[in-house]
Formats: sequence, structure tokens, C-alpha cells
Amino acid sequence: MIAPREGLLELLEDVVPTELHRAVHEACMAPRWSFGNRSTEDQAARPFWVMDMTGVEAVDQFFSHVKPACERLVGGRLRVLRQYANGHTYGLGGRPHFDDVRPGTVTLLYYPALVWKPEWEGETLFFSAAGHIVAGVAVAPNRGILFDARMAHAGRAPSRDCPELRITLAFKLIVEDG
Repeated sequence: MIAPREGLLELLEDVVPTELHRAVHEACMAPRWSFGNRSTEDQAARPFWVMDMTGVEAVDQFFSHVKPACERLVGGRLRVLRQYANGHTYGLGGRPHFDDVRPGTVTLLYYPALVWKPEWEGETLFFSAAGHIVAGVAVAPNRGILFDARMAHAGRAPSRDCPELRITLAFKLIVEDG
């Protein structure tokens, strides 16, 4: 296994062509959401929405499209461990957590929204080992973030003014040798 550089955090803009972006958004709007997901095992954490995206054609096409660029950034071949969508509404933000603690694991988050206004908030925040915010990424249509899965992060809830579900498409990945 190849370990990507520690602290990897890459912003990806205009990740896929418009038609594929729309197809991924449509797939995320399917009525297959379930409620009760938590970003940590802490039962006091507020639950939010989740949808398994395994085998969803548009999502598989999305990853096939973005995979070469992500592999260049991590310096190795990527294998998907899990792919799913998270959904947050007002008041249902996540808590700081790690996606994986093993070296060689990365996460790709993608914002499939077709429209997102800055006043709707919902940023993804990244934290230092001391728990201080070190980076924040605003939701924007067709934007992605590739990061070291060992980085603490949290998805913030959208504002009360937001009429949309804040959706992130998440790919939990492992870097493999050649």
C-alpha cells in the first residue's frame, strides 16, 4: 500500500462535465434516503440522512471520470471501500470525526448540488490535532475535496434559509500499490 502525503487536502473544481453532474444530482434525489446516520459512534451526536450509492450507474460513472486525477494526486491506484451520500438539513450538522485511521486511506467528497448560495452555509471544516479549525470548504456545485481520511473534519448544517438538502457524495478509498 502507498500512503498519500499526510495532511493531503486538495480542492477540485468543475469535477465532471455538466451532464454527468446533473445525472449524479438526480441519483442523489432518489427516494432512497434513510435517517439515523451519525458521523461518530457517540449516540449523543445528532443523526442525519444517508443513502447507499453502491452500484448506482451515475455515481459509478462519476468515480470512473474523476479517478485518474485523484490517483495522480495520491500517487497510486485507488480502490473504493464504500460510496454513499449524506444529507443534512438545518440543525443537523455533523461532529468532528475521522473517516479512517489507517495510513493509505483517503476520502473524496463531492457536492452534487446544482445551485448553492453562500448564505445557505453548510461548509465542510477540517481540524488540527488540537481541535482548531485549519480549513473550511464552502459548498459549491460540482466541487470536490480529496483528503487524507485521518484528518478530523465535520459537515456543518445548512442555514435556516436553505431550502435544499445539503448533500455530499462520499467515497471512502484506499491507495493500493501499482
